[in-house]
Amino acid sequence: MDRQSLDGAWWLLEFERGEGEAEGAFALDFPLPPNRTLPAQVPGVVHLDLLRAGKIPDPFYRLNENAVRWVEEREWWYRCQFTVNAQLLRRQAVELTFHGLDTFATVWLNGEKLGETDNMFIPHRFAVKNFLRERRNVLAVRFDSPTKVAEERQQQHGKLWSAFYDARPHLRKAQYSFGWDWGPRLPTVGIWRSVELWGYDFACIRNLWAFVTELSEDRKVAKVRVEGELHAVAEGEATMRFTLQHGEQQIAACVPATLQQGDQILGADLTVTNPKLWFPVGMGEQPLYNLTCQVEVGNKVTGKKTVRVGLRQVELVREKDDEGETFIVRINGVPVFCKGANWIPADNFLPRVTKERYRNLLQKAADANMNMLRIWGGGIYEDEGFYEACDELGIMVWQDFMFACAEYPEGEWFYGKVRSEAEKVIKGLLHHPSIVVWCGNNENDWGYHAGWFGKRNRFYGETLYAQILPEVCRRLDPSRPYWQSSPFGGADPNSVGEGDRHSWDVWSGWRDYTHYLHDTGRFISEFGFQAPPHLLTIETFTEPQDRYPNSAVMEHHNKQGEGTERLYRFMAGHFRVPDDFAQWVRVAQLVQGEALKTGIVHWRRRKFKTAGALFWQLNDCWPVVSWSVLDYFGRPKAGYYYAKRSFAPVLVSVAMDGETPVVWVVNDTLTEVNGTLVVKVQDLWGGMLHERLEVVTMEPNTSQRLDAVPLPDGFDPHRHFISAEFYVVIGEITEPLSYDALFLVPYKHLTFPSDVVGMEAVEVKGDQGKVRLKAKAFAKGVWLEVDGDPDAFWSDNAFDFLPGMTRTVAAQLSRPMTEAELRRRLLIWHLGLT
Repeated sequence: MDRQSLDGAWWLLEFERGEGEAEGAFALDFPLPPNRTLPAQVPGVVHLDLLRAGKIPDPFYRLNENAVRWVEEREWWYRCQFTVNAQLLRRQAVELTFHGLDTFATVWLNGEKLGETDNMFIPHRFAVKNFLRERRNVLAVRFDSPTKVAEERQQQHGKLWSAFYDARPHLRKAQYSFGWDWGPRLPTVGIWRSVELWGYDFACIRNLWAFVTELSEDRKVAKVRVEGELHAVAEGEATMRFTLQHGEQQIAACVPATLQQGDQILGADLTVTNPKLWFPVGMGEQPLYNLTCQVEVGNKVTGKKTVRVGLRQVELVREKDDEGETFIVRINGVPVFCKGANWIPADNFLPRVTKERYRNLLQKAADANMNMLRIWGGGIYEDEGFYEACDELGIMVWQDFMFACAEYPEGEWFYGKVRSEAEKVIKGLLHHPSIVVWCGNNENDWGYHAGWFGKRNRFYGETLYAQILPEVCRRLDPSRPYWQSSPFGGADPNSVGEGDRHSWDVWSGWRDYTHYLHDTGRFISEFGFQAPPHLLTIETFTEPQDRYPNSAVMEHHNKQGEGTERLYRFMAGHFRVPDDFAQWVRVAQLVQGEALKTGIVHWRRRKFKTAGALFWQLNDCWPVVSWSVLDYFGRPKAGYYYAKRSFAPVLVSVAMDGETPVVWVVNDTLTEVNGTLVVKVQDLWGGMLHERLEVVTMEPNTSQRLDAVPLPDGFDPHRHFISAEFYVVIGEITEPLSYDALFLVPYKHLTFPSDVVGMEAVEVKGDQGKVRLKAKAFAKGVWLEVDGDPDAFWSDNAFDFLPGMTRTVAAQLSRPMTEAELRRRLLIWHLGLT
């Protein structure tokens, strides 16, 4: 196969709606009008081209989002000129492939109309051999206004209920682009993914995948189905040669085939002995096999493709028990407590999300002990680079189909679009072992049951989730479970007794985060708490006069109704509310961290009664006050580190059982863990009322309730607290593997000691730093920064420090430093410091 990229420099033209075609903007020799022509980049979107040309202000800055609304009303054209080499033209077939057109596009090549598209999520291919020239070729793409088309379709097919923009359900376009309660309204248009020409003879391989159909109980033998999707130019006899290889292990199969003109799927069944099985991070390794398929006609190879696949078996265990029905993900026969977050698109302007940015965000998720991310149904099917990184890092993916918080059309005109989309998406992503669940939608079943849509005698969209999507999944991918919606299960889709659950009584329902302790959901696939981003991130979208919590700009950058009011309410419930804005940002982040910890640790104590905790949300699409723990620039909030500690493979916690504190230990590893548990009742300066040591054995993959902690005479909740520390001595390292502290009154009623954390040692090798700290007394929310390097990434931060404890924290610095410089630049903050 010959491939030629058409990415790079194009031209962008602006017209009134319908004007471009009337003026002949598709024509080969159309003269570009200088007054409305700009340089463009492909992949790209119109907003980015306008921003580079200085035609619009930065939509993320202050209130500028409102100033660029006109962009979505216009008609935009992309044009480019290119040459084609003679070898490509000699191929039997030449295809023009757009990997992403956003959204309502009409394509012309050399003045000839190739077709129209109306789905942002899938590739679009055009046979162009008869239209290409060896020398000069001109490609023109017209984009209609997404809002105008949405409103026309709504008028034609009827109004449906939808959160945030009522016409969006009629479009197969990223739903969040019309605004959400964490994102701006910036509906984009453009060639948002790559464009290329494919030239091939006889047949090309479009997609290739493998999945385990049977795994022996001892995991020594795996039956594997390998399949390839081909497109043949004509009928003919061929041989499909499949090869599955990992290191020196290689299994092959040859399949004779009579190919029909057009698309077809062919495959073979392989037996793999001693398979290298893919496990989620923390449960095992992530070996990836090379799967190769080639099409042979006689002695000639006419098509070849290689992808990386992982061998693993996925089950969704739903069994009746005393609380209802379990909801447990099992990988290779091993039950997994799913720990992680929800993922939204990483930018409103998607072409800005590079493979490196994906890797950075996903590495931070893995570093925070997350083993699952849920790709939320109002965004996009992510880039190949996203799934590749998840495959390598061992992060499982719960993959929603792109339907969210709305009714969706019922009718053949829409069914066909959805069926085609699902088929293309599944075939393109099926080879990724990280994807473990297909899910029909986000909150639509719940919304219908709860009456969000008003009084309806029909659930609009149900045919999609209950019939079309499960049929496509069964037919193309029997290796993964399909789940109709999130949340879903039981007579109430958001039941606590079965299925997955979105726990939004806290925060959105104005309940305090302590209410998580009463939530006995079986798999919590959404819950969350807001916090502002890093102060440096706030400075990117504000002026100094904007930097107070309820300024017009700060409130514009919190898209939830009464979001700022909630920040104040919950902060006042637990902490003293600072007057200083920088301190307010820090404390607001601590509140988020405390909320996430409360929910996560509670549900982990219930393992496997509850079998998953995925908070809302990991990341942001613009600089905003939101539920994320990594802000738009990837800077961690305090909540990121709270989540990291709460998701740790080995976890100790202290919780109240009625009037009595109780210690719990959780071991997510598959091996027994032995160590020493130290339980203390002490005051903020370390004055001891009670201390006990015991040897503890943590069974593999379990949660265990240990003994209660009696409160001794003289206990004063305004002075004393309960702590638990778990030690596994490795060499001379005696820092606790996990520890926790429980106070019985709100932090606002305590007077924390000031300036009690000191540096004991600093070590630097290039851009890798280590700092050893010691606490003279209890320190709440210790936050480390490096002056002049605010993006230094710490192994831990925003942590509580027990009296007399020593801790070593590592830092990935943005540049090399000396030990003296790091010591001089290190800034330490904790609650109680002014």
